[in-house]
Amino acid sequence: MSQDVRLLVGDDRGGLNLLRSNDGGMTWRDPELAIPNVEACAFLERPDGTVYVGTRGNGLFCSRDSQLTWQQIDTPPGARKIRSLCSAGDRMLIGTEPATVFALSDNGEWEQLGDIWTARGAREWFYPVKVIEAVHIRGISVDPKNHDRIYAAVQVGGVAISPDGGESWYDKRNLDLDVHTVISHPTNPGVVVAGSGGGGMYRSGDCGETWEFTSEGCGEFVLEFALDPSNPERMYLGTAHGPVPSWGRSPARGKMFRTDDGGQHWRQLLGGLPKEMDSRVTAVAVDREEPSHVYFGAGLPSRSNNPRAASDAGVYFSADAGESWHQIFRLDGGEPPAIWVGRV
Repeated sequence: MSQDVRLLVGDDRGGLNLLRSNDGGMTWRDPELAIPNVEACAFLERPDGTVYVGTRGNGLFCSRDSQLTWQQIDTPPGARKIRSLCSAGDRMLIGTEPATVFALSDNGEWEQLGDIWTARGAREWFYPVKVIEAVHIRGISVDPKNHDRIYAAVQVGGVAISPDGGESWYDKRNLDLDVHTVISHPTNPGVVVAGSGGGGMYRSGDCGETWEFTSEGCGEFVLEFALDPSNPERMYLGTAHGPVPSWGRSPARGKMFRTDDGGQHWRQLLGGLPKEMDSRVTAVAVDREEPSHVYFGAGLPSRSNNPRAASDAGVYFSADAGESWHQIFRLDGGEPPAIWVGRV
């Protein structure tokens, strides 16, 4: 296994940071500015090793040389504000702001996948925070055995589902509607997990038709979670408490949890972390080649008129499946909307 690790860290104040480690993550070189003046919101590595970053306002970038150089990809005007990415066979799906789903094929052809606003409940979708312009697709995923079945996390509107590759859409509103993340179980078709900003985590066993709350006691605000690629029943969940406006006056009370049984039981991960952080947890990533290596990002949003910076904002690393943590990258304000880890 290569010991040459690359960590990409977004910054909601602008700029994509690259961190490098030559010893498997035990020590890190000083961060480098990989792409200036962009807000990186989503990452995706394709089977050929190309890494893509979706930005909010500057479209799509890619790197084919271990993240050392980046190329901006021609992006349709409606896809300039990218909020989510996922693989779907020989194409990539892209969720945007305002809420639209695009596909980009391996040969570079863009296609809008139907009109997600034809979903029956779309007239009730909304976004309450003025600093974000519109309802958007905060997360996107596909069924591992049927890439035409698409799940889109609508912020705020529940989960929108397409059974036919985007030709038609319907929405499910039988869970907290402020859905931030949706992930299909990679080895158990029909199982889908979603994280929300007002209810926590939900799990569906019937392709998103019904949902069950599965994160009792973990915190009601979930931006991100990640599955262990070697054991998808093990998940890492980052949470916070309280609505966004309250964080200007009091801590967000961020916490990290782990489940080893698909969400039936959770345990808070406290090694090296306070019981409650000043920050909220904004991003979680698991090293695909060394799944015991886990990362999370934390901070407070800079664009919410927040009068203060979180005292513990940055990126944290665990080499033992979350049992112990230490900070490897510090932010002096804002938060990392997304992180990605890989080896070269």
